[in-house]
Formats: sequence, structure tokens, C-alpha cells
Amino acid sequence: MNKFIALTKIQIKDFLSKYTQSANVKNKWLSLIIILIPVLLIIPAFQIVKKVNEVFLVINQGELTITYMYIGTVMMMFFACIPFIISVFFYSKDLKFLATLPVKADFIVFSKLAAVYIYLFMIGTFFLGTSIIVHILGTGIDIYVIFTGIMAVFMAPILPMILATLIIIPFMSFVGGSKKRNILAIAGNIMLLTGIIFIQLLIAKMEMSPETLNQMLLQEDGILRLIGRSFPPSIWLTKMITGSLIDAALFILLNAGFFYLLKIIARHIYMKGLLAFNEEGSGIKSRGKIYYKKRSKGLQLIKRHIGIIFGTPVFLLNSVLIMFLPIIMFFMLSFTGELSNEILSSPYFSSYIVYIYAGIITTPAIVGSLSATVISREGKSFWETRVMPISGKDNIRYRVYSTLIITFFASILLGITAGVYLNINIETALNAFVFCIVATLFLSTVDIFINIERPSLNWLSPTAAVKNNLNVLLSLVIRAIVIGGFYLLYRGISDKLSNVILFFSFILFILYIISSYILYKFYPKKFEEIK
Repeated sequence: MNKFIALTKIQIKDFLSKYTQSANVKNKWLSLIIILIPVLLIIPAFQIVKKVNEVFLVINQGELTITYMYIGTVMMMFFACIPFIISVFFYSKDLKFLATLPVKADFIVFSKLAAVYIYLFMIGTFFLGTSIIVHILGTGIDIYVIFTGIMAVFMAPILPMILATLIIIPFMSFVGGSKKRNILAIAGNIMLLTGIIFIQLLIAKMEMSPETLNQMLLQEDGILRLIGRSFPPSIWLTKMITGSLIDAALFILLNAGFFYLLKIIARHIYMKGLLAFNEEGSGIKSRGKIYYKKRSKGLQLIKRHIGIIFGTPVFLLNSVLIMFLPIIMFFMLSFTGELSNEILSSPYFSSYIVYIYAGIITTPAIVGSLSATVISREGKSFWETRVMPISGKDNIRYRVYSTLIITFFASILLGITAGVYLNINIETALNAFVFCIVATLFLSTVDIFINIERPSLNWLSPTAAVKNNLNVLLSLVIRAIVIGGFYLLYRGISDKLSNVILFFSFILFILYIISSYILYKFYPKKFEEIK
């Protein structure tokens, strides 16, 4: 047990050091502040929970807020931990070292999951923990509710974390021996995420007979069972907090059962995965081809930057998949009928359809933030582009171009899909795409400012380059400011201009010209000083 505790401490310290390293701060006190920054997310989380609670208080069932938040938190945890688990198990540089230690395989597995647990615990605290606090404030202080509430928050990450581990590790082990293992890993994880979203939406959409629905609603906890029917642990957790010892036993036994299952098969799945998918081992090396003919330097740099993303599953899952997630969600919601053409073509939405469509196709630029980590993703291989016979200005330009290619490709897919489904006319499409183009140009240009000012090249894990990165947070702040500014501007001029979206596009175009001038005039020198 002492070995396990020591190994867990090392993994947690490593996780915290990578978190502060990805924020790229040197000062000890600033590092502490960076660690505490996520605590500020409790404010918007509290507002969301409060609004949901007010809805359920109308029917005098405020405890349903806990059910609702637990279901959402578990899904959020599951999706969030998939790239994290891939990173800590298969792309962490300590794999060869840990395999030689005189410790059990299950100790290695659970010590690595300790870092994942902390990450998921923070997510659970923001939403599930806040919902329990709101419930206690509404019903009064009760020692039993406080105790079970704390227990629920601490146990909430176990189920999604272990379930994801039981799926991901065997899958990555299966594709590990293939020459195309990175491609298979990427495709497989995208299919996995798509399948899970589809199943959840299908279950939620599944209709019950009127008789069954009436019988359920006539029960004392009928609405609770209706909300939690697709995920029974949410019912057990809610009733555990409200005083049911039987449901408390069911919830605890379920989590203990998953924990024990992982302990039993930990050695087999981890050792097999380690041997089959060891990034630092000899592995399968491609001989490649040698070309002697002249090729465009710009084209080769663009291919290099795109290849870095698509060649590393952690980069793809953290950077690009989030841009294509709206496409997946769009198809799934359309298939299950949650998002119908009738809803979006209603009189209420028709006057906002150009803004809805523009927002949909600009989503990749808004959530992608690829330029904010375009330098950091290269890591210690950054020197390779520095020694090439190419100016700093062109080096920056081709990095932006690689970002634009990926982002515009995602926007075009979204534009075609949403345009056909929503029956968008030519004028609306043109206005929306003009906005999308200038917004993408502006955001991609501004993001690389951040990465040049704050490069992070000495990361030990790919996750540190693209996840929990202060650069990404700063880029999202810029987007929030722009969106907030446009919203205030819209409220002031919507009744005075006939085409507000083009006016917004003009503003973004001016901002792009200014930012582009500053970037290529003053930042090549700063870029060349990066070490």
C-alpha cells in the first residue's frame, strides 16, 4: 500500500506540474493562482443550477435538480476523460519507467487514474456539488444530507472514469499493433463518441406507452423515475441524498462493483496495452520515401502543421474533434427528432435564422482555438522549422494558413449540412458565410498573437500543449468579449439597420486588417526570439 500511495503522489504532482507548465508561468505564487482559476467557474455553474432549481421548485420537487445535474455531469465527465485517459496511459513518457518498477499493474492503473479523478472531481464539484448545496440551502441544514452529499460528489467521477477506462484501454491495445494505429485510434474514438451520443439521445427519445407513463407519474417519485429512467444511478443518488438507505446501498455497490472489476482485469488490459501501444518503444517505424525534386516550402510547412495534429490522437481529440462535434450533434438531434425543421422555421426563430446559421458555421473558429497552440504543439521539435531557410513572417503565415484550412473545412461541412436541413436561401447563406470567413480570419490571427507571446515548448505530455492551457483560456476570453460586444451592439442598432450581420462582418474585417498588419509587421522578430 505504501508503494501505491507513493506512486499516486508522484502522478498527482506530475499532473499539477503539467497543469501549471501548460499555463506557462514561472512564478510560484502565479502558479498557485493559475491552479485556483477554475474555482471561478463555480459562479456561472451556480447560476445555471439556481435556474434549474427554480424550475423544479414550481412543482415542489427541488431534489430533481440533483438528478438532472448528476446525469449531465456524468456525461460531461465521460467525454472529458476520454482524451485524458489516452494521454496518461499511451502518450505519457513514463510508461517504460513504470513498467520496470516492482509494483503491481493495478497500482499503476489506479495511480494514473488519480490524476484523471482530480480533473473529473473538479467538474463534479462545479455542477453536482453546487446542486447539492442549493438543495441544502432550500431544505435546511441536515447532517445526513451533508454527509451523503459529500459522499456523492466524491463518488461521482468513479463510474464514468472506470467505464471509459474499460472501453479505451482494450480498444487502444487492439489498434496498437497496426501500422495505422494513430488513424485507427482517431477514427475509433470519433465513432465511440458518436455512438454514445446516439445511444443516449435514442434512449431519451424512447417513447413509453400512455398506460406506463400514467402509472409512473402517479407514483410519489414518478417524475424522478421519468427523468432518470435512462440512467438509474441518478435515481439512486437522488434518493440516497433524500434519505433512502436502500438506494444508498445500490449506488455504493454499483461504484464498488466497477472499481473491483477494473482491479481484477487491470493487469491484463494494462500490460497488453503497454506492450502494444508504447510510444517510446521501438514500435513500427515507417521507412518513408526520399524525394529529390523541388517542392514548395510553404506547402510542406502547411502539411507539417496539419500532420502534427492528425498524427497525434491527443491533439486531434482535443483540438479538432471539438470543432466537428456540432456536426455529430446536429445529425444525432435531427435523427432523434429533438431538432426539427418545424421548430427552427417557426415565426419566433425565422427572424433570427441568419444569426443561427452564421453561429453554426462559425462554431469551428469559435471553439477551435487552433492558432493559440500552433507553436506549442511542435514542442521540442520547434527548432526544425527555425533552421529552415524561411523568414519568420512566412513561418507565421503558413501556421495561420494550416489553421484556416482545417477550420474552413469544418465550416463548409457544417454549412452544407445545416443549409440543406434548414432550407437556407442564397442570400442568407452568403451573408452568413461572409461573416464566417472574416470571423475565422480575425480569430485565427489574434490567437497566434497569444502563442507567440506565450509559447510552451518543453511539455512532457501532448495534453499539456492543448488542454488546460492558459493560451486557450485567453482565446476564449477574446471570443466572449467579441460576442458580448456584438450582442450589446445588436440591441442598439437592430431596429436601425436592415442587414446587421454584414455590419458585424465589416467590423470584423477592419479588426482583421489591423491585427494582420500588427502580426506581420512586429511579431516576426518576436517569433524568431522564441527558444
